Amino acid sequence: MQSLLESLKVEPQFPELAFGTWIAYLFLVFMWKRLLKIEQEGWKYALITVAGGSFYIINHYFMRASFYNFLHNSYLVVFLIVYYYVFVKHLKASALKKIMAFFSSFLFTVAYMLPESLARLAVKGKLIPGVNVPEFLFLLISFLACVGIILANRKRQF
Repeated sequence: MQSLLESLKVEPQFPELAFGTWIAYLFLVFMWKRLLKIEQEGWKYALITVAGGSFYIINHYFMRASFYNFLHNSYLVVFLIVYYYVFVKHLKASALKKIMAFFSSFLFTVAYMLPESLARLAVKGKLIPGVNVPEFLFLLISFLACVGIILANRKRQF
């Protein structure tokens, strides 16, 4: 039990999660609407973004745990199943388009991880050598982006 508690002692990196989340959400919406040319309900984009973001818990708090690989791989399988049932299963499309839609889950993963990694590097001063970007800037940008997304998607009532 002590080794599990020790593995949970990591430096939280919430700004990178916040920064990656809104970018991944916008990418997911763009990918389905523009690239795949399939309109999905808004809750589906939100659900998959939250499910993808929850990998943060596994990757940051259980990375040093002895059961990390099992936990990570199990969660990956669950995520892919949820992605399939939420986005792909109900599609009235050719098998090729369904396969492309399913594999878009991997593009989504890259779109989530890339801004997270850039934010981490920028905070640590490794993106631009010698320039440490304050964490609060990533949180502020993320907060404003989320407010903008919410306002852009609200139903107009007159």
